Amino acid sequence: MLSQRELDEFLGNLHKRDTTVKKVQFPALQVEPGLPQSRLPIDFINDITVDIWAELGEATLTVKEILNMREETVFELEKAAGDTLNIKVNGQDFARGEVIIIGNNLGIRIDRVIDPKQSPGQGRAKDVATHG
Repeated sequence: MLSQRELDEFLGNLHKRDTTVKKVQFPALQVEPGLPQSRLPIDFINDITVDIWAELGEATLTVKEILNMREETVFELEKAAGDTLNIKVNGQDFARGEVIIIGNNLGIRIDRVIDPKQSPGQGRAKDVATHG
C-alpha cells in the first residue's frame, strides 16, 4: 500500500505532464458494394414451412353456447360462397380470394396477390391471370 507521500508524489507527477490533444483523422466513409447476388436453386426453399391464414368471419356466442358445442355443431359465419376474404402468410397480407365450394368442402380461389413492394396502407394488388 502506498503512503500518503508516495500517493501525493504520484498524483503530482500526473498533473505535471503536458497533455497534448490531437484531432483524430478518420478515413472517409465509403459504401461497400453489396454482396454478390447468390444464385440458389428454387429447391433450396421448397421445404420451408409457412402458416397460411384465411379469415372466414366472426361469430358472437355466449359461454353457454360454446360449452354446449359438440362434434358437428354448426354456427354461422359472415362469409358465404362468392365472398372475398384476405389471405395472410406468416401474419403478413399476401392475397385476396373468393370463397368457393368444392364438393362438400370450402376452398379459396386467389384472385389478387398483394405486391410486397408497396407500403401496407396503399393496398396495391396484382390481379392473378387465370388460365383455363
